[in-house]
Amino acid sequence: MFYMTNKEKIYNFIIEKSKEFNLQDFLINRKGGVTTEEIAQLLKIARPNVSFILNHLVREGKIVKIISKPVYYIEKNRLAHFLGNKVKEEILLKDLIDFLDLGKEKECAFENIIGHDGSLKGQIEQAKAAVLYPPYGLHTLIIGPPGSGKSFFAEMMHKFSLQNGRVGPLEVLNCADYYNNPQLLMSYLFGHVKGAYTGADVDKIGLVEKADKGILFLDEIHRLPPEGQEMLFYLMDKGVYRKLGDTVERNANLMIVAATTERPDSFLLKTFMRRIPVIIQLPSFEERPLNEKIEIIVYLFREEAKRLNLNIVVHPEVISLLLSLQYEGNIGELKSLLQLICSKAFLINYGTKRNFLKVDLTLLPQAYLKVGRNDRATFDKFLIISPEKEKKIDRYDFYEFIAMKYHELKEKEIEGILFEKGIIDCINNFLESILEG
Repeated sequence: MFYMTNKEKIYNFIIEKSKEFNLQDFLINRKGGVTTEEIAQLLKIARPNVSFILNHLVREGKIVKIISKPVYYIEKNRLAHFLGNKVKEEILLKDLIDFLDLGKEKECAFENIIGHDGSLKGQIEQAKAAVLYPPYGLHTLIIGPPGSGKSFFAEMMHKFSLQNGRVGPLEVLNCADYYNNPQLLMSYLFGHVKGAYTGADVDKIGLVEKADKGILFLDEIHRLPPEGQEMLFYLMDKGVYRKLGDTVERNANLMIVAATTERPDSFLLKTFMRRIPVIIQLPSFEERPLNEKIEIIVYLFREEAKRLNLNIVVHPEVISLLLSLQYEGNIGELKSLLQLICSKAFLINYGTKRNFLKVDLTLLPQAYLKVGRNDRATFDKFLIISPEKEKKIDRYDFYEFIAMKYHELKEKEIEGILFEKGIIDCINNFLESILEG
């Protein structure tokens, strides 16, 4: 039987983790890197031994130490793939950021948000001010109905912070995931010491420590119990916290961004609210102006076009209906609906030689067809969406083209499969010419 040494186990573990490494993802969420404590816990090797072996692997030139808090290790060849062959034994986290040149990007992260220059302009100005406020930003609460983009907005706040010289990670916790287990929730947030509760066999760091100098995003914070709010209040007020079961106070410097669908005064303690100076209200899909609604629909269809690597032709009546519906789940519900529509279109298209999907009203669930024609928004152009871009063409131009080709093939007495192939080829060529024009 073959036995690996601890050194071999650790090196193989780092190689496997490093396969996930991507420079930009690592700077955002540390994906692809591994810490001493993580190795010790997962491989059940004493932490001092892990530290000794890691330093030895660094000196051998097999792995690279990323100087941050905590320190991360990455397999050298994987890092060299992004940085080139001249990779040192130790690299400062700041040097990685400089290499990627995040701080000099011309594009602002918030420009990725539809409505950044429209209905969300004021909210984005609030977010920029909150993120840039020294030294680590102002604690922020994002309020909005389900599916309105609160998580994405928080991600853009973090990306904006990186573009402006911050180096801390984004750590995320959905408080609803542990709503029925407050102790486990507090452990994930603040960490615990060995013996803090039954099952706490080793010390564990929490998200507060991991998010040092970065952003801690707490989604559905209305599910955070009062004792958790009090501990967070103490952290925001004093800049210190305690692990569960510990008496030692630890420092933490971070920005807390929380999100909720509820009214703050219905669940948050007044003392807690006093420590959140920035409140950002996001609109529902229904409250967005018409041009932004159309832009959101086009964006979601394009995401499906990318996934399927096909052009998508959307009938004007589909757009009219989508613009007129009320979505309880807002953009999240709309996204799910469009995925359902595209999956039906893909199934119909499967096995044909068409390089496009046709989306019309027959693909929508009956529950969504109840909006009367007189109540629907007006949209009279076909949308032709490719994985890269979209075009709008007049519905009558499209019908006229198909009718012309239909009569042309009939006059040539082309029938059956050849007739169907002729129509499909003509439409394919027409769509390609439109998208390239």
